[in-house]
This record gives sequence, structure tokens and C-alpha cells, in this order.
Amino acid sequence: MQAARRAGCIERVSPRTTLDAVRSFLDGPTRAVLATPGADGQPHLVVVDYLVLADGLMVNGRDGRRWVVDLRRRPRAAALVHDPDAVEHWVRISGPVELVREGDEASVEDAKVMARRYGDDPSQFDGQRRVTWRLVAEQVVERVP
Repeated sequence: MQAARRAGCIERVSPRTTLDAVRSFLDGPTRAVLATPGADGQPHLVVVDYLVLADGLMVNGRDGRRWVVDLRRRPRAAALVHDPDAVEHWVRISGPVELVREGDEASVEDAKVMARRYGDDPSQFDGQRRVTWRLVAEQVVERVP
């Protein structure tokens, strides 16, 4: 564990860790905040559903959404998953993002699988043009209380 001093405060952040080390936390029913590089150079933040993969996270969005457009232009992102039971605990995953599929029934099914994971109605995605991405866990960092 290392202590990082920033703006007069000290926070405990683990050195880079692995996806496997935080998998049980990520498997919980918590959504992620996804940061994508905006066209103006500023980060764009959006709350997304996700699935944990062997090497990263799967995210799915409606075609034309700003974050989807951002990823088409510059395929890098970071996702932050915050622990609702411990304000000082979070995991950040960052790295390149790869297009998995788009505009087919499989991409709609990806959205439905995520909806079921979070207890949402999967039929809301019927007839939508969806895009599925894989965020490769190039860097995984955990902050612990």
C-alpha cells in the first residue's frame, strides 16, 4: 500500500493490482462511471452497466451516444467502480477499448444480459442499435479505506 499526498491530504492507493484481485468486488451489482476522451480534450463521464470479463470490462451503449462517439474517435477509457458501502473504497480500470460488435442482435442481447444483472427490464433494448465494447484492463488500481 502506498500513501499518495495530493492537495494537502493523504490517501491510500494500492500499487497496480490485477483484475483477479478485485473480481469479487466488481462482480457486485454496482454500476461504473466511464470516462472517455471528449472531442474538446475534456473527459466525458457517464454511468454505465458492465460485465466483468477475463481481461477487462464489457460495456454496451446505444449507437450515437456521446461516449460511444468518443470511443470511435479515440478508443481509450477508464472506469471507476465505487463501493456504496464504503465511501473510501473504489476500483479504477483503464486502458484501450476494443469494439466487440455493433448493430446486431448479439449487441442487443449484451445489453439485455447487463439489464438482468442489475434487475432492469431487458425489453427496453428491443429495436435499438447497440454497440458493445471491451475495456482492456491495462491498469487496475484499488483504493482501500
